[in-house]
Amino acid sequence: MPSSLLAGRQKAPLTPQEISRATHTFLGIDDSVNTRYDPDSRTVFTVSTDEYGAQFGEIVFGPDIYPGTSLVDPNAALSLRAACAHELTHFHRWADKQARNEDHLEHLDEAFTSLQAISRYHAKLSDTEIRQLAADAMLRIQLFIEEVLPEIVGTGADPAA
Repeated sequence: MPSSLLAGRQKAPLTPQEISRATHTFLGIDDSVNTRYDPDSRTVFTVSTDEYGAQFGEIVFGPDIYPGTSLVDPNAALSLRAACAHELTHFHRWADKQARNEDHLEHLDEAFTSLQAISRYHAKLSDTEIRQLAADAMLRIQLFIEEVLPEIVGTGADPAA
């Protein structure tokens, strides 16, 4: 599964304090989702299978869980808490069978995830973080319209498929 955070976010290795802060942020928002740090990974929600064949979801986070320096990219500017809420929502969308895994719908799935993060975790997010997630959703819809929709329309494929 591709990373849901776009390029432009933090790349420097995390300190033990930053790892702890991110871990505690995930737990403070929603302690029902497995998370783990991997210094060589981009942040991603992933589905794995245990030794008994049961599937489980987890968030693997890397340095990009922290915002980058870009001022114009809404995704790069997502705060730690907003990024955590977004990733946690990926878990719930998967568990509720709402996630869309088709490659051509990735941007829309990411937009829905940011919007649902606002709804699910609004009480744990600041007004600024809510606006960050809304801006991320608008960016993802814009990317879908610019990059994917012309291909779908050009092929005659059903965009809802």
